[in-house]
Amino acid sequence: MEQPRVIGHVVAVNGFRLKVELSPDAKSSSRATPDGVQRAVAINAYLTFDLGAGAHAIGILSDLEARESFDPTQDEELSLQLTKPRRIASVQLLGTVRQWAKNTWKFDTGITVLPTLDTPAEVASPEILSGIFAHPPQRNRPLGWGDKPFDYALEIGHQTGDENTRVKASFNDLFSRPLAVVGNTGSGKSYTVASLIRSVVEHRGFGADAQADPHIFILDINGEYANAFLAPERAKYQRQPNRIYLNGTEFCLPAWLMNGEEICEWLQASEATQEPVLKDWWAIAKSNSHSELFDPLQTAITRLDGAINWLDVRLPRSSFDLLLDHASQYVRDIDWKLIKRLPVWTTSREPDWARIVNDMEVRQQLLSTRGILLERISDRQNEGINFAKSADSPRFVTMAEFRDPRLVDRATDQEAGRRIDQYLTTLKLRLRTRLDDRRWQSFFSYEQQGIRSFQAWMERLGIGRKSGPRVSVLDCSMLASEVLPFACALLGRLLLEAREMLRPEERSRYPWVLVLEEAHNYARPPARATEDRGAALSRRAFERVAKEGRKFGLSLIVASQRPSEISPTIISQCANFFSHRLQNPDDIDHFRRIIPRQAQRLLDQVTVLAAGEAIVFGSALHVPARVQIKLPKHEPWSATAAPFVDWATDHAFPLADVVESWGLSVAEHADAAAPPEGASAASSDADERDDEIPF
Repeated sequence: MEQPRVIGHVVAVNGFRLKVELSPDAKSSSRATPDGVQRAVAINAYLTFDLGAGAHAIGILSDLEARESFDPTQDEELSLQLTKPRRIASVQLLGTVRQWAKNTWKFDTGITVLPTLDTPAEVASPEILSGIFAHPPQRNRPLGWGDKPFDYALEIGHQTGDENTRVKASFNDLFSRPLAVVGNTGSGKSYTVASLIRSVVEHRGFGADAQADPHIFILDINGEYANAFLAPERAKYQRQPNRIYLNGTEFCLPAWLMNGEEICEWLQASEATQEPVLKDWWAIAKSNSHSELFDPLQTAITRLDGAINWLDVRLPRSSFDLLLDHASQYVRDIDWKLIKRLPVWTTSREPDWARIVNDMEVRQQLLSTRGILLERISDRQNEGINFAKSADSPRFVTMAEFRDPRLVDRATDQEAGRRIDQYLTTLKLRLRTRLDDRRWQSFFSYEQQGIRSFQAWMERLGIGRKSGPRVSVLDCSMLASEVLPFACALLGRLLLEAREMLRPEERSRYPWVLVLEEAHNYARPPARATEDRGAALSRRAFERVAKEGRKFGLSLIVASQRPSEISPTIISQCANFFSHRLQNPDDIDHFRRIIPRQAQRLLDQVTVLAAGEAIVFGSALHVPARVQIKLPKHEPWSATAAPFVDWATDHAFPLADVVESWGLSVAEHADAAAPPEGASAASSDADERDDEIPF
């Protein structure tokens, strides 16, 4: 009886790899079956092997070869015989399929029974392929959900060479666990990211964008995604240097969102002398801007500073007594009576203007008490007490506080301040430099934008209210390379810590996805030599998100053209991979070490993938597949220069724009370009002398 699906039989079983000898009539890459023309003898074709009891092993054809066979005659006489080639196909087993209902098959990754020798190899039917690719695994059933639908089969494209086989993946798995999208420039990474995210925007079950809370945040460092997710009139916004844009509108990352570690790295504070002072200064600055949330210890220190200052100026005695009375109200376990009895006052006709005779003894006592209070603040912060009022809290700090030259001095007592002033000078200088550096203006434009609290900043980001759209595009393409890692680190840490503040039963609700475009720029592996402070901050922030984000409802999509230059900690946490074309051997070898074994043969094809093609594998799919990714409805802007067209025009390079972006005045530029006085005449004389030279 003719079996149109059979193309050969098993001749070798090596673990989970089979050798199939092809039938003489199986010469074409496709074959006509009762279900139409299907791929047969071709790389990446899927074959099934009957195991009995309604179960079939399924595998992917990975190699083809022809071997010559020669059988000598029985009497060993010398004779002429033609060799007969044996055509052998290598097959990597992927799992088992069982018939679930009529024309419905269910896939299982386990293989308990291997095919035996001479088992027929058959072309997989469309029903079997549909059971594998059109019905991906369902993930993350909520507790007590019952039989209601909880996951969705998201179409990501079709199998390469077979447009009828649609490849779908688990929606929950793709967007709840880290996902890596890698490939050379121009291979289609941004199109893949846009296609996946557009599937969220366009899904009918999620409601209109205008009524949506944002779920996806894109760190767009190339300015590509506005065209894919914003209305046409908003996507053409004018970008200016050193600014961040949120969905086409200028946005900011206020400097007061930094925690103690970040402010120290930002100002390059030395660990021994500058870091402790800077962290205390940062805590004081944040508490000063919120007097209603006063810190008793800090308030007492402020009153002691006033008493010490009284010793150097002529003020009424009552002012000194009042300052000590106030300090005693905030910290009661200090012997304030001893301190008040210590001063010896001069006799005067006007008692209110008396002065202290034992100035040195009183001053030392006040400084000693102040030092005790500072130690208590440091001990409290080390123990994690009063987090909301420490240097790590995202509390508003006015620009006036930043520019107050005395602010850093408040974190030290006068005696210690004089002793380490030489070390703090460079710290103060760096702070002034940062404030005046235009590259950091997106960290200090919060007052102009009316953002005066953490809640106001989060609401501008679209969090906490149905302000839409679902996708928030953070355009960081105009930031300087020194600024970018700090901006990325700050955003990643704040999103994770915002979710950590939720109650445990709510952490898995309202999930977010953070897209790291060109992640190799700010999530690099640790450097063997000295690591840039901003890069180290950013790497640690996203490593923490990759390791801990899943249990708090924050996931990552990591897009990069250099997977070998991304932190191994981040890549190792990725559960799904879209690998576009890769050419660099280091990237391919690095990638091969972290992918499942069953996908490694497919990865051999990664150097010949066409634009938009990807090797897709991970827990969101049943089996690895070579897929032509579905094009997004609105494509990202990813243009490449056309020298043949552009060089034929008479347009000049916009140098004036570059000069303005760097903050150089036109007059300064003109003065630098103008020749010095008398240069023209000298040049003329030189030309005349050159004309007299006979050679």
